[in-house]
Amino acid sequence: DFLAYLNLWTYLRDQQDALSSNQFRRMCRREFLNYLRVREWQDLVGQLRQIARGVGITIPPHGSPPADPRQVHLSLLAGLLSQIGLRDGERKEFLGARGAKFMVWPGSALFAKPPTWVMAGELVETSRLWGREVGRIEPEWVETLAAHLVKRSYSEPHWSSKRAAAMAYARVTLYGVPIVTQRLVGYGRIDPELSRELFIRHALVE
Repeated sequence: DFLAYLNLWTYLRDQQDALSSNQFRRMCRREFLNYLRVREWQDLVGQLRQIARGVGITIPPHGSPPADPRQVHLSLLAGLLSQIGLRDGERKEFLGARGAKFMVWPGSALFAKPPTWVMAGELVETSRLWGREVGRIEPEWVETLAAHLVKRSYSEPHWSSKRAAAMAYARVTLYGVPIVTQRLVGYGRIDPELSRELFIRHALVE
């Protein structure tokens, strides 16, 4: 859904370059686009570009290659970490932050075949909770961007003969949403005392 806005923006810029002002206005009316909202959108982007230049951010000129979709989603995800969702099995319902349950709204491009992970631009409650303006994400993106927010827990510490090290299973959650459920990790840096005990008992004694 986010990329649809980007595609619309590119289309409008191309049409505006090719048409006169009156032709562009008629095109908007013909294609059910509100001309005044389009102008407001363009004014806002112009203001943001000016602010960005003022703080030293380089803005690609008009006509540059389109942005990488992955980078667009990563940028948006940084501000939408509390609005991620994990699909509940084969159902179309998603587990969100703090136990919230929502569905992708019917007008979304992802409604018919929702992916496993999404982020939502907004959560709106009517007859139920809906995620609007959604985009597909990967859980590893969340773990990287939310490194300062995730909670980690460890279970089943054991000695691994194969790795010659104390190991355990890690679980990573963000606002209650499981990002990682059972990742095998080295346990030595997490609990050195127990890891030493496991080493003595299993690697040496046994």
